[in-house]
Amino acid sequence: MSTATPNPAPARVFLLEDDPLLRSGLIRLVEQAEGFELAGEAGTVADGLAALAALPSPPDLLLADLGMPDGSGLDVVRAVRRAPDARILIFTVFGDQTSVISALEAGADGFVLKDSRPEELVAAMRSALAGGAPISAAAAAHLLRRLRAVDAHASAAPAPAPGAPSPPPVDDFGLTPREKETLELLARGFSQKEVARKLDISPHTVGAHVKAIYSKMAVNSRSEAVFEAVQSGLIDLGGRPPG
Repeated sequence: MSTATPNPAPARVFLLEDDPLLRSGLIRLVEQAEGFELAGEAGTVADGLAALAALPSPPDLLLADLGMPDGSGLDVVRAVRRAPDARILIFTVFGDQTSVISALEAGADGFVLKDSRPEELVAAMRSALAGGAPISAAAAAHLLRRLRAVDAHASAAPAPAPGAPSPPPVDDFGLTPREKETLELLARGFSQKEVARKLDISPHTVGAHVKAIYSKMAVNSRSEAVFEAVQSGLIDLGGRPPG
């Protein structure tokens, strides 16, 4: 006798948005989209932190605005980031470089601007939950400009004088070659399942590599790991297509 496979539990989403009208629309979107349920919602940093603390367990996904009337949504991002399995998607009108970098450094897994269509937002939510790093084109442009500026600054640095000590070696954080391969693929936006297929290893092994990467680099998210790796020179995303 065959037994039906139980449906997976819906992903629990917490919303942080100060605009009541937009928050109502997001609530409807979450409740109507297949595979999601509302875990809670708030319109201020204080209410968000209080509501999250009252939940029996952290949400699966935080969808957060950055500009709050009583502070920055990044404070809520950092609170949720303490839960290692929670995913964080920034949803904001801010597309400036500082906001993008600050959100990623705080542990955000993706960055979607508010002019995104509802279906784009739902797709980004699913991508984040699946281990992806969705980021709006405008936000990605700011991030690329930041990385290019870092590269340009490094290129413009004067050559060391003869006899001067060599620059310190690139910090590899003690990663193994396979862990570095895994990190490079994750940095290019591949999910853990896609990394497993590309490296011809099991998803379980990829998960073990990711945990080791986070531990060795002292980070809590993919975005933090990628940022640190690029800043240290461990990986170079410039001009190299994914795949």
